[in-house]
Amino acid sequence: MIKVNSISGGKTSAFMALNYPADIELFALVCIEAEYCKPKDKGLVKYVSDKIGRDFVATAESDKTLVVVRDLEQLLGREIKWVVGDTFDELNRKRKSIPNRTRRFCTAQMKIHAIAKYLYKNTELPVFVNMGIRYDEKERAKVTKHERELREKIIVGKRGARNKWEEIFWGVANYPLLNSRTTHYEIYKWAKSSGLDFPDDSNCVGCFWKPVQQLRKNWDDYPNKMEWFAQQEEKYIANYKDDITYRSIKKIGLQTDFFFGTGSGCQAGFCTD
Repeated sequence: MIKVNSISGGKTSAFMALNYPADIELFALVCIEAEYCKPKDKGLVKYVSDKIGRDFVATAESDKTLVVVRDLEQLLGREIKWVVGDTFDELNRKRKSIPNRTRRFCTAQMKIHAIAKYLYKNTELPVFVNMGIRYDEKERAKVTKHERELREKIIVGKRGARNKWEEIFWGVANYPLLNSRTTHYEIYKWAKSSGLDFPDDSNCVGCFWKPVQQLRKNWDDYPNKMEWFAQQEEKYIANYKDDITYRSIKKIGLQTDFFFGTGSGCQAGFCTD
């Protein structure tokens, strides 16, 4: 079976890609439509547009993530394929809501579905999918054979004028860093000498899995992107978190001794730090 590395742009998946080469390196980008979040680097915007095959406006992730994935490709000496699904805005419009812990459609649609769709069109299935989950976070890994079998409903053709949907078995989850008992400390040491400028906080800056204090700090570090997340709450009259709005998070005090930059706690395995 063909091996695929699922790259997030964070330290863990970058370390995995460098130490466990795959036949295909994939990065799924989360796009948003907010012009006020557009990177100031026009060269970077063009690079991303070329990679995804459509005009790039902005991402819900740190712009540093884009640079890391670009530079990681040079370190690997192998091409990293960029895939995209619906924009976050478009996904929310279709759902008429925003994601939260009980409606976790963001990673499923913008990362997993986009990857499965790309692989269906471009290679033989199923594939082994290497995910950047470390030994010290093994609770995030899928354990049983059934859980590790990755299945997705995608459009496989037409039935008359209508799309024909089919559930495909597209991958088997694999955890090379868990198997090698690689922990955060080892990756942290590597990252400091890697030459890659990783963002302080990885994944979508407004991910609802993140602690409130991390989201509060992200209001300082990424005000435009956090503003987009807050506006989405207000537009759909819904919360990412049960007990607090993102607009309210902006107003709370910053706990300076909090351990920032731990990424998200998503169990899907495609968002890693």
